[in-house]
Amino acid sequence: MTKTAKTPAPEGAAPETVSIENLSRSVQVRASTVDEEARTVEVTWTTGAAVPRYMPGLGRVMEELDVSKSAIRMDRLNNGAPFLNTHSDWSLRDVIGVVEKAWIEGAEGRALIRFSERDEVEPIWRDVRGGIIRNVSVGYRVHRYEVIEGADGETTRVRALDWEPFEISAVPIGADDQAGFRAADTGKIEHPCILERAEPGHPKKETQMTKTVIDDTGAAITDDANTRANGNPPAAPAEPNINADAVRAEARQAERERVSAIQLMGRKHKIDQDDIDSLINDDKTVDQARAFILDKLADADDKPGEIGARFGGQDEVGTRRSLVISAIEHRLNPKAELMSGAADFRNLSLLEIAKDLLAARGEQVRGLSRSEIARMALRSSHSTSDFPYILANVASKRLQMAYDAAPQTFRPIVNEVTLPDFKTTSVVALSDAPAFVQKLEGAEYTYGTVGENREQYALATYGRAIRFTDEMLINDDLRAFDRMVTMFGRSAANFESDLVWGVITANAALSDGTALFHAGHGNLVSAGAINITNLGAASAAMRNQKTLAPSATEDGQLMNLTPSFLAVPAELQTVALQYTRSTTIPNDPAYANVYAGTITPIIEPRLASLSGGSTDDWYLFASPAEVDMIDFAGLEGEGGPVIFQETDFDTDAVKLKARLRRAAKAIDYRGMVKNPGS
Repeated sequence: MTKTAKTPAPEGAAPETVSIENLSRSVQVRASTVDEEARTVEVTWTTGAAVPRYMPGLGRVMEELDVSKSAIRMDRLNNGAPFLNTHSDWSLRDVIGVVEKAWIEGAEGRALIRFSERDEVEPIWRDVRGGIIRNVSVGYRVHRYEVIEGADGETTRVRALDWEPFEISAVPIGADDQAGFRAADTGKIEHPCILERAEPGHPKKETQMTKTVIDDTGAAITDDANTRANGNPPAAPAEPNINADAVRAEARQAERERVSAIQLMGRKHKIDQDDIDSLINDDKTVDQARAFILDKLADADDKPGEIGARFGGQDEVGTRRSLVISAIEHRLNPKAELMSGAADFRNLSLLEIAKDLLAARGEQVRGLSRSEIARMALRSSHSTSDFPYILANVASKRLQMAYDAAPQTFRPIVNEVTLPDFKTTSVVALSDAPAFVQKLEGAEYTYGTVGENREQYALATYGRAIRFTDEMLINDDLRAFDRMVTMFGRSAANFESDLVWGVITANAALSDGTALFHAGHGNLVSAGAINITNLGAASAAMRNQKTLAPSATEDGQLMNLTPSFLAVPAELQTVALQYTRSTTIPNDPAYANVYAGTITPIIEPRLASLSGGSTDDWYLFASPAEVDMIDFAGLEGEGGPVIFQETDFDTDAVKLKARLRRAAKAIDYRGMVKNPGS
C-alpha cells in the first residue's frame, strides 16, 4: 500500500499527490541470542537512528523514527509478521521465518524471530548462528511525519510520529548501527559501535528551527520552535508551502531513474521482458527488482535439464552439463526435446561422456583404464566430476515424470494442504463451527463455542535409496538406472494412495472415540448391493447430516450434503459404472436412473486389498468443497518425492535418496457414507 501526502493546488483544481513508498531500515548484527531447539533468536530491529532519505517536495532529508508505544503500530508484527529474505515478497519461498512476538523496551524495538525448518533455510540459519549473517532490516510505512527545517543550509529532518512496521528481513548490509540480534551473555548488541563526537572548541551551532507536522490527509501544522520555547502559543495551522511543479518534476525524475535501473538490470541478466514489465508496472523498487532477478537466476541454475542464466551468461561447465543432461534424457525418451548442441553427446556411451567431461576439466585421462575413468567420474569433488550432478538431475526429472503418471484415485475427495514443520497439527472440522442464533433488539450477541473434538496428525518422512555404481557406468547400464528411478516415482505415488485409502478401510476411531463409519455418526447404512433403493438410502443419510449442536438442548443445522463420488473396489466396477452412467436402471429399463451423470465413479482396488477392506464395500463421498473429509498433507516446499545425491567414499558409487514427507487423516465423518455391501 502507498501512502500519499497532499500538496496545495490552485483554487478549483484537484490537489496534487506525492507518492510515499514502503520504507525499510537495515541494522548490523553479529552474535545472537540463539535457542537451538526452538530455532529462535531475539533481535533489536530499531533504535530510531537517523538515516538519509529522499522525499518528494523536501529533497534530501534525515529521517528519524519515534520509538515509543504511542508512535508505533505493533499489530502487524504481533500477528505473525513474516521474516523475509532481503524484503522479497514474490513467493512463499521468500518467507524464511516468522515474528513470534514484538515489543518496545526503553528506546528500542525488539522481536523474537523463529526460523523455518525448510531445507533451503538451513544455510541461512547456520550463518546467523555462526555470526556470518549479521544484518536485518525492518520494513515499515509512515502515517504521520514531523518536518523540522533547519536554517543556514542545514539538512531538513523528518521524524515519524505514527508509523507501522510490517516485516523484518535478513539483509546483506546494515544502516542502523544501534540495532541488531541480541547477544546471549550481556543483553547488549554485539557489534562495533560508531559514535559521532563534536571536535573540541567547535560546539554545535544554535539555529532557529521550524517544525511542520504532516499527517495522512496532507494537512500541516507549523510550529516555530523558539516561539513555543518562550511560552507563546503556537502559530495557527497552515498549509505546507510546497511547489507542486517541483514535486511533479522530482517525481517524474525519480520514476525515470527507477524504470531505467530495472530495465538495465533485466537486460543485463537476460530476464524475460514480461517479468521486467511486471516489475515496473507493479511499482517495485530497485531493491525489490534486484531481489526478484537474483531469485530468477538461482531458480534457473537449479532447474533440471536447462541452461541457467548467470551474471554475463552461463559458464562453459554449466553449459556442458546441460547438454549432457539433454542428451541422456533424449536417449531415455526419444520424444524429449534435444537441446541445440546436445547431439554431440547423444550417441556416446556413459563412459565416453564421463571421459569427455573429465577431459574438458583438464583431467589427464589418456591411458587410464575404464575402471579408473569410472571411479574418477563418480567422485563428487567439484574440481574433478560433473557426473553425480548430472545423474541426480536426470533422476529428479524421471522420478517426477513417473510420479505424475501413476494413477491416483483419491485426489478428488481430499483436501491437499501443506504444513511448515513436523509438529502435531490440530484441526477443527468446519461442521463444528457454532450455528447462528437470533439477536434480540438491544441485546448482546451470544458467544458460540467450537467443538472440542479436534483431529490431530503430524507429517512423517518416508523414502528409499539406490546406488549407481562404477560397474553400471562401465556397462553403460542407463536403462537399469532409469528403471530404478522410475519405479521409485511410481512407488511414491502408490504409497500415497495406500496412505489415503488406508484411512478409509481401517475405519479407525476419531477424536470423539467413535469409528469413522459408525451408526452413531449416521454414516453407516444397512448392508446391500448397489441399486436405486440403497443409493437413495446412502444419499439420504449424507443429506441428513447436521452440524455441531449449539447446546445440549438444541439441535445442529442440516447440512444437505450432495453425494458426488461413488467409490468401489475393482470387483464392483461394472455395476458402479452402470448406475453412474446409464440413463436406465440395469435389469429394469422401464425406469429412469436418476443418478446417471450426477455421481462420478471411483474404481479403487485398495478398498478390497488394504487392511479392513472388502470386495462388497462401497462408499459415497461429498465434494471436499462442501465439507472436510480427509486431509492429505505435505511439507511446505515439497510437492512430491525429492531426490538427493552423494558419493559413497568406500565404494565410489553415487547414492541417490528419494524422500517423501506426507500425512493423511480423516477430519470429519459427515461427508462420507459406507455400505458394507450384500
